[in-house]
Amino acid sequence: MEKKNNTFKDFVAPILVLVVICFIVTFALAFTYGITKPIIDKNTAAAADKTRTELLSDADSFKKFDGKLVELEKGKVFVTDCYVADNGTGMVCTVKSNSYGGLLTAMIGIDKSGAVTAVKVTEAADTPGVGTKAQDAGHLKQYKGQTELTTDVKADPNVNAVSGATISSSAVHKAVACALMQFEKMGGIA
Repeated sequence: MEKKNNTFKDFVAPILVLVVICFIVTFALAFTYGITKPIIDKNTAAAADKTRTELLSDADSFKKFDGKLVELEKGKVFVTDCYVADNGTGMVCTVKSNSYGGLLTAMIGIDKSGAVTAVKVTEAADTPGVGTKAQDAGHLKQYKGQTELTTDVKADPNVNAVSGATISSSAVHKAVACALMQFEKMGGIA
């Protein structure tokens, strides 16, 4: 009889304790997620609104475009959302584009005449110091005023790629080109 008690105490009891701990930790994580997710979503939306205002400063407020969004390359370069300024001054597109570190997210402002007002990379996982040079404000400034781009950064005479960061430069370039295609596909700003 003593042998059974030792087996339970030595093997079964620790397993039961670990299972209970796992349930408690899982419940605590789910509870924390349930509390923090709405706060995170609200903060993310506020940051996106602020960035839209930075990219198209003439806009008073924005309304989400609910039409068809451009997909330049399936799963690699595509518009995720587009917001049109209520006062008709332009639009801001959010585009995902395949880069060296995975998909980067860029927001592109376009005025009512179809010219890029500004570009901002909001999320990327490229190599710091190399790929991130293509996301610097100095590099992104060259897109301001552009109304038409090819999809190949190397073949486009209007902009320069960052030396040593061709994949990252290409990702940013394709994101801007995709946003310009979205503007064209929408027929401009009505």
